[in-house]
Amino acid sequence: MINLEETVIRKLKTIQHILVTVESCTGGLISHLITNTPGASEVYWGSFIVYDNQAKEQLGVSSETLNTHGAVSAKIALQLAEKGLMKAENALSHVTPSQSLIKHKGILCISTTGIAGPQGGSLEKPVGLCFLGLAITGKPTRVEKIQISSDLVALGRTQIKLVFAQKALELIRGNV
Repeated sequence: MINLEETVIRKLKTIQHILVTVESCTGGLISHLITNTPGASEVYWGSFIVYDNQAKEQLGVSSETLNTHGAVSAKIALQLAEKGLMKAENALSHVTPSQSLIKHKGILCISTTGIAGPQGGSLEKPVGLCFLGLAITGKPTRVEKIQISSDLVALGRTQIKLVFAQKALELIRGNV
């Protein structure tokens, strides 16, 4: 049986796109799931893990947007995805791609920012809230808001991160 990660990798190969991740709340979990899958080296370029706001700013996220909207917001997810895409496009345009990466027509960047808990939530931004950003070469960037149910939140941080990562993979699958 083909799992979600295998499906994403196959679809990326088919459309000849490279995958980049920018992970905050998932802390590299999407990267982990992808790199555990045979064939990932043909489509997976790398990840930026930007957990702290300073790391987000180093990637290029606006400190003004962080201060105005907070790290967990649609605007930050959008900027994370766009900055990750831009960095990967720049890097891949200046070097010869490694032998393992496919000859690509574009790059897809997924970003995550959210609250995995158990602390850190508020009425406005509860535990289990995540924003996913999706930037694809030549297409408008989109953002999806995820709010997982209190039943899943009760299962704890690890389960919340896994749900966020799975939702990110589903978003990729639905857009390639």
